[in-house]
Amino acid sequence: MDGFERRTSMKKEMILNTSTTLFQKDGIKKVSISKIAKEANVSQVTIYNYFESKEKLLYEALIYFVNQTWEKYHKLIEEPISYEEKMKQFIFSEAQTVNGLHEEFSNYMMDQYKIPGNFIEHLYQEKALPAMMQLVQQGRDEGFIDPGISDAAIFVYLQMFTDYLQKGDAIEQLVPLTEELMKLFFYGIAGNGEIKKPD
Repeated sequence: MDGFERRTSMKKEMILNTSTTLFQKDGIKKVSISKIAKEANVSQVTIYNYFESKEKLLYEALIYFVNQTWEKYHKLIEEPISYEEKMKQFIFSEAQTVNGLHEEFSNYMMDQYKIPGNFIEHLYQEKALPAMMQLVQQGRDEGFIDPGISDAAIFVYLQMFTDYLQKGDAIEQLVPLTEELMKLFFYGIAGNGEIKKPD
C-alpha cells in the first residue's frame, strides 16, 4: 500500500468510525453529511467521493459497526480466562451495546437482517457460530454446560433464536429483555445464581 492508498484508507476509516458513532447516538434522520464531515474533519465532497450517498454510507457504517462488535466478542472468546468470566462480560457488554443504540439505527439493522443472504447472517454462519461452539466446548470442559447436550441441539436452539430475530416486531420485544435473554441462553432457566458485574 503506497502513501496515497494509506491516506485514503485512513480517511475512510475516520468517516466510518465517525458516522457509526453519530448514527448510534443520534439516529439516522438527524445525522447529516455536513455533520459527519465536520466531526470527521473532512469535506462533504470527500464523503460523497468515497460513499456516493448518505444511504450507502449508512449501509457501510452498519457493516463497520457489526464487524467491530464481532471483533470485540471474538477477542473475548480467545481470552485465557474462565468460561464463567467470559459469560459475565458477554452479558453486560451486550446489554450496554443494545441500550446504547438509537432506535432508528437498531431498526435499520434489523431491517437489513431480514433480507435473505444479508451480511450479518453470513458473518454469523461463517465466524460467530463456530466461535460460539468453541465457547460452548469450553463451558463443557469447565463443567458449566451439561455434556449430555449435543452440538446439534445447541445449534437448533441458536437457529430458533436467529429465526425469531427476523420477525417484523422482534426488535421491540427483545431490546428490553437483552440481559435476561443472555442469562437464559448461557445459564438456562434454572440459572446460576446472582451474576455480578465483571471486574
